[in-house]
Amino acid sequence: MSRRLILGLDIATLTGFAWYEPGSSLSSIKTGLIKAVGENAEEKAESLGRQLRDMIKGNRPDFVAIEQPMRNVVSFKKTRQTLTGPVDEQTINPNALQLEGLVCAAVAIIGGGYGIPWETIPSSTWRSCFLGFGRRPGFDRAAWKKAAVDRCRLLKVDVRNSDAAEAVGIAFSAVNTQRYKMLLVGKAA
Repeated sequence: MSRRLILGLDIATLTGFAWYEPGSSLSSIKTGLIKAVGENAEEKAESLGRQLRDMIKGNRPDFVAIEQPMRNVVSFKKTRQTLTGPVDEQTINPNALQLEGLVCAAVAIIGGGYGIPWETIPSSTWRSCFLGFGRRPGFDRAAWKKAAVDRCRLLKVDVRNSDAAEAVGIAFSAVNTQRYKMLLVGKAA
């Protein structure tokens, strides 16, 4: 079977990426970071898209795995101080909307621009696969990130931060997706 190269992406303003070739030593995984720059969500999406385009031009993956953004936008109450006193208002986390835009920009480049097969993978799915456990009481964002970095260090994968470590987990779990398995069946035929 020919070379199979997976690109794992943990997309955010600071996107972690990991190049993984199944069957090779895990310590051979190459990781890095892409910083989306701009004054607003649209400029950051363009920045990420351009950088992904350039990266893929240099080393085209056979498959791309992306952490799936949260599918629900949660509203919460926020108290704002005004001249007449505190005012409660409903709001949402604007980063949730920006994250969806960044993921869509990446998918447009990967699938629309290059025709590369891709899949979004929920965080609970890739964490179960890579870390060996899913949801745990007491685990917050910082604990999940630390667990991903610790796992990479155990596997001797060089990572600069938790974004790159999570990209490794995403790439590693890609081999379990239906779309990736179908890609292998297509290549074997």
